[in-house]
Amino acid sequence: MFYKIKYLFVQPLEIFSEIEPEPLGAASLAQVHKARLKDGSIVAIKVQHPYVKGNSIVDLKTMEVLAKIVSRVFPNFKFQWLVDETKRNIPIELDFLQEAKNTEKVRHMFRHFSWLKIPKINYELSTSRVLTMEFLEGGQINDLSYMKQNKINPYEVSDKLGQLYSQMIFVEGFVHSDPHPGNILVQKSKSGSTDIILLDHGLYATLNNEVRCEYSKLWLSILNRNKSQMKEHCDKLGVGQFYALFSCMVSGRTWDSIESGLETTKYTNKEKEMFQQEIPSLLNAITDILAQVNREMLLILKTNDLIRGIEFTLQTHGRMTSFLVMSKCCVRSIYGEQMKSCQSSLQRAVLSMKERWTLFKLSLYYFYLHLYSVVY
Repeated sequence: MFYKIKYLFVQPLEIFSEIEPEPLGAASLAQVHKARLKDGSIVAIKVQHPYVKGNSIVDLKTMEVLAKIVSRVFPNFKFQWLVDETKRNIPIELDFLQEAKNTEKVRHMFRHFSWLKIPKINYELSTSRVLTMEFLEGGQINDLSYMKQNKINPYEVSDKLGQLYSQMIFVEGFVHSDPHPGNILVQKSKSGSTDIILLDHGLYATLNNEVRCEYSKLWLSILNRNKSQMKEHCDKLGVGQFYALFSCMVSGRTWDSIESGLETTKYTNKEKEMFQQEIPSLLNAITDILAQVNREMLLILKTNDLIRGIEFTLQTHGRMTSFLVMSKCCVRSIYGEQMKSCQSSLQRAVLSMKERWTLFKLSLYYFYLHLYSVVY
């Protein structure tokens, strides 16, 4: 461990009074150690593995060769998209100064979420291969026993996670794309509410306004069960011929559930099993979708799956409040884009009133559904 620190810091013991030898976490690109600075403050040090950059070049070339072999032997399986995405993302993830910039950008972007905690970066002790940051402590977001011991409500956690990611995807178009449980911690705040700690800001999906708006419209068409609009918006994302399957991939639900209404049907283990059983027979179509869909959507699909996995573990999936938050963010995204083309104050005022009326109707509708579910 000290070898790894030494090749990044000339004299690490002049900077740190203590470095814990056992990593807090380790992955293929880096590992994280808890340390104490000379002034007594506790930090986390993310250290890139010594030969990972050179190894990644070899791995990418190997991937490319294998993808070509597979495509020749099995022409229906198209995996070049995976090679292209990996080639694009690996250099970004290996630049820890870029991760530091992402960290600061997200902290500023979501400063209105008082419950969102993002570690502060120590730039003086950071380079492209080492990142020194504030040490934040909590339990992993899928650790139900930790939540029970600390009296943390899983529904509060799920609601806040939904707010954050709906805002990221539909409103800001800047999405943390590695939300596995090790990167999202929870802790009880002094006020008694729950804080969410978001770690590892190396990989973000950036959606341009057109894609963000089309994706918002697609989600609203799925929630409204409007097949013609689903096809229209899928077409603009590059997968119009697969609109039904892509809508299932986006929502993580079966077509029957989409037709019945996601907000009125519960996501069960049975539906999850049915969904998984169908995947082998749809593999050709899925690989076609992944090869054709707008490149910006690939990380969003991955992010959706990881968030759904967390919600399923927390047993909070399919709640009406989640659909309401997401619907409102979609509406704000769409009206926000329309607002940019307004030529006068009157046009902006009228559009603002329409947006507020739409949001009010959404709230009434979901309140009605809530009452109906309670009564019946």
